[in-house]
Amino acid sequence: GLLLGIGALAALALLLRVWRIGDIPFTLSGDEASQGLDALKFSAGEWRNPFTTGWLGVPTMSFIYNSISLAWFGPTVTGLRLPWALVGAATVITTFLLVRQLFHTGLATLTAFLVAVYHYHIHFSRLGSNQIADPLFMSLALLFLYRGLDRGRRLDWALSGVVTGLALYFYAGARLTPLVMIAVLGYLFLIGPRRFWADHRGGVAALALAAFITAAPMLQYAARFPDDFNARINQVGIIQNGWLENEVANGRPMTDTLFDQFQRAALAFNSWPDRTVWYGLTEPLLDPLFGAIFLMGMIYGLAQLLNPKVGARLAPMVAWWWGGMILGGMLTESPPSSQRLITLSVPAMFFVAYVLWELVELARRARPGLPHRAALVVMAALFAFISLTTYFVDYTPRRLYGGANAELATTIAPQLNALKGDHSFFMVGPPFMYWGFATLPFLVPDATAQDIEQPLTDPRAEGFAPSGRGLVYIVHPARSTELGLLRTAFPGGEERAVLSGGSDGRVLGTLYIVPPGIH
Repeated sequence: GLLLGIGALAALALLLRVWRIGDIPFTLSGDEASQGLDALKFSAGEWRNPFTTGWLGVPTMSFIYNSISLAWFGPTVTGLRLPWALVGAATVITTFLLVRQLFHTGLATLTAFLVAVYHYHIHFSRLGSNQIADPLFMSLALLFLYRGLDRGRRLDWALSGVVTGLALYFYAGARLTPLVMIAVLGYLFLIGPRRFWADHRGGVAALALAAFITAAPMLQYAARFPDDFNARINQVGIIQNGWLENEVANGRPMTDTLFDQFQRAALAFNSWPDRTVWYGLTEPLLDPLFGAIFLMGMIYGLAQLLNPKVGARLAPMVAWWWGGMILGGMLTESPPSSQRLITLSVPAMFFVAYVLWELVELARRARPGLPHRAALVVMAALFAFISLTTYFVDYTPRRLYGGANAELATTIAPQLNALKGDHSFFMVGPPFMYWGFATLPFLVPDATAQDIEQPLTDPRAEGFAPSGRGLVYIVHPARSTELGLLRTAFPGGEERAVLSGGSDGRVLGTLYIVPPGIH
């Protein structure tokens, strides 16, 4: 029965993450495509070192993993996204196993189901980007840690260390894993130092040694090239990049600044919408009902740390949520930024499940005859309905993800691929958009293309017309006034407006196509 239940959870999670993965979300963002281009360097044999960093300081092991599917599917949206959908589905199972280890099968099933149907987790599982690996590493490391604590087997401790070390090879957010492990072990030591040290010092040593050995190649890289290893953290961290110092220098009290950062990150699930195009949802990450339930669970879980018996089981989720919220939210620029908080999707769903389970247990004790399991099923079904409607019905058609430039590039890519054999492409977009915007070179590889950086004056006389080939001018809306020059210079051209598929139908750009031989 247990295996059947796990299989059903896995199937549900996978279905929600791979169905129409090539066009939901429709837009292939520049960040996704940038990671795809680095992964293709491994597929082509241009890169071979798994112990260095690539795009935005991301460790190259991430791109090696992604290169496997790109080798099978080619440079396609499906090939780029599928590996991360598998990671997202696997996280549902590791979440089940972790919560079962901490508590019991019922709460584990409820938590894993909520993660499986949660729109926030579904969205990031559908992107060709490695942030979704953060909760997988965290849940797996904590699972092995608590197996080691409960069973006393050194192998479990060592496996926890291996997973903790492996986390350093992926997104920078996965570096939260060793910090949460330290926080949990520190709490367990504080509530019973003598007993903890007597029972578990060997396990802690095995964990630390395994983590160090596993992470050693990346640690030596970090020691030799700290600026490369910490590039992304140095860029977005408000202390590292000087943002906080500048705010204080401009007369804003540090306490006010930090409190504003704190509340924006802490209330991402309740009050503040995403401030990026990574998700771009115009509402908080939870609806009002389940947002309130989550808030109750998060505060209740924190208070329960004062009760060592219960706190020892809740500590992983509490440390996970608070650590991720502070380090990935409060102490980074523009919170809430959804891509840095995705790791919180698992503890957030746990806190929702924890409150629902506790409320039903209270009702069962007060009124033994009540159908308490049915109440849980109804609440879980309600959450699934709200969440899946939010993502697939309300969010997806609005094309909020990725931004206008990425939607333009994704929309025109099939047309450009059909033309690239005998046409040259010219991006009339700088400084607003360049051909090097990664979505274009990923989706339209091996094209003859260049940017037109200065305003056009006379297209025929400016060297943009190779003899014998057709011409395709991609005109950004910010430079649409130059379309008149193209019409005058090439009166036989075809003009195609590129419209957004979202509800506003705005103009994303214009293609001006001059067939071969006309010019």
